[in-house]
Amino acid sequence: MDNTIVLDSTTFRAALASQSTQATGALMHYALVTSFQGSRYHPDVVRGIAESKDALGSAANTIVSLAASTHSSGLVLDFQEMASEDLIAMSDVARAIADIARAASVNPIAMIIPANDSAVYPGATLARIADALIVRLFPEHGPRTPPGPIVSPPWFARGLGVRAAQIGVTRIVAEIPADGILWSADGSTRRVSYAESMRFAEQGSTTFVRDPGSDNLHASSSRDGWEIWVADHVLIERLIADARRIGVTRFAFAGIDGADPELWQSLRQLKR
Repeated sequence: MDNTIVLDSTTFRAALASQSTQATGALMHYALVTSFQGSRYHPDVVRGIAESKDALGSAANTIVSLAASTHSSGLVLDFQEMASEDLIAMSDVARAIADIARAASVNPIAMIIPANDSAVYPGATLARIADALIVRLFPEHGPRTPPGPIVSPPWFARGLGVRAAQIGVTRIVAEIPADGILWSADGSTRRVSYAESMRFAEQGSTTFVRDPGSDNLHASSSRDGWEIWVADHVLIERLIADARRIGVTRFAFAGIDGADPELWQSLRQLKR
């Protein structure tokens, strides 16, 4: 994706926040429209915009104008961490943006949905609004869990298989992580690139090893108290192969900046 449009958590207005994001693949040249600001998602922004027809129309028109001005060919809607009672509000906001975008020839429209929350993000309902649903298949382990694989192949295949059964493989883009997660000694977590992960290991005089059960790389430092699990080209190739066995053929890669350098060669070979 080339551009990021943020729904401001204070003003509920849309603004262009960035012209470069950490994703590529099937999402190239799309504008990301997100409720993520600061360090978290803000579901209240989506609820607030949906409460007023004027606010909804204004936000949708601004989003489409920003996308058109930056020559984005489509939109990706990213409204994570909504609650079950938010489905109508989220659908209203997504539909308003999609309708205005299509009228302005900014399409297709895609929407990011978590793999394992069909109650809040029902695939059949959202597929009537978006042209494609981007299934976020990570993290399996993250801020609310102990250290572990960012995504393991069995977990990935189960989540993708459920969504494929709901809406069909031709409507799905599988989102795969190309980075990892750092668990610090103080209990905090954050995303880290493959390149940064390698620097941590070098500075901590340790090395990454491959977890045989998940194909993730992991390393830890008893001296500094951190632990990292990260994706590399071997894991990503396996996940792509698993997705193709299900019938999914479109992919997006999150955290691509600083990814395993060998990934690029792998992707070129997979396109042949």
